[in-house]
Amino acid sequence: MDISALYTQIIVMFLLMGVGAICYKRGIITDEGSGQMSTLIMTFVAPCVIIHSFCRAFDPAMLGKLITSFAMSVLLLAVSIGLTTLVFRKGTPDYADKRMCVIFSNNGFMALPLLQALYGDDGVFIGSINIVATNILIWTYGVWLLSRASGRASGGVNWRKILFNPGTIGFFVGLAIFLTSFQLPEIADSTVSFLADLNTPLAMIVLGVYLAQSNLKEIIKDRSMYIVSLFRLAVVPLITIVLLMLLPFDRSVSAVLIISISMPCAVAASMFAQMYGTNYRYSSRIIAFSTLLSAITMPVMLSLYQLLAA
Repeated sequence: MDISALYTQIIVMFLLMGVGAICYKRGIITDEGSGQMSTLIMTFVAPCVIIHSFCRAFDPAMLGKLITSFAMSVLLLAVSIGLTTLVFRKGTPDYADKRMCVIFSNNGFMALPLLQALYGDDGVFIGSINIVATNILIWTYGVWLLSRASGRASGGVNWRKILFNPGTIGFFVGLAIFLTSFQLPEIADSTVSFLADLNTPLAMIVLGVYLAQSNLKEIIKDRSMYIVSLFRLAVVPLITIVLLMLLPFDRSVSAVLIISISMPCAVAASMFAQMYGTNYRYSSRIIAFSTLLSAITMPVMLSLYQLLAA
């Protein structure tokens, strides 16, 4: 992994966030507009990024990397669930929202653009399975956790949401293309490619809007922001590095997993908090704060892994 390329890409991403923040402050993008842009990204753009990365001839070695990545993603999510259960006890203020923000990383909005820039379609190909694992856990454990915290009945597992959300659909469409070595018609391939190219600029601009919507002075004064961000940006990635060093994983798979796990809190944590009646404003503040801090922590974690793996 070229660390200088990583720094360059992170700077570009934060400059794009700056564009989003300026657009929001000047009224070019409104609250409603940012929500519509988020929906566009999640419904069409991100799935096309995944599908585009799978448009290749079948390769047993890449399939093996995909399976390995999924198994490790599930293991890391399980470790995060266990860790947060011990640290953020039931009954403490906003415990469910804190757990959600630590367990689930922003592996869509931020990780996919970074993986695309550093590793191309191979990085997105391997990293997409982490999104699938996250979708499964957030619609099962996440919904159960937030429903219990808010006093609402979860109503059981919503399999429709697990199997038919845009990210999972994009993955399975892409997987079918990969397994059959199917070649999309030129018109369809170009359309998917153009939509995929929108991911980095649109996602970063939307994140910039989210940052501009937050009261940074209020966030900085809240001690819990630092604690949750520490676990999300340092503790969980460090555990990931240790596990990957102990287990015989392919270096390319390990690098992709570390990038995905080192991301700040998932935007979905706030969306689900709002859907299931917990403190979504608190989650939004953590997302904003951890996103800012990630400019420092992401390169540190990746550099540490490179140093240890050398």
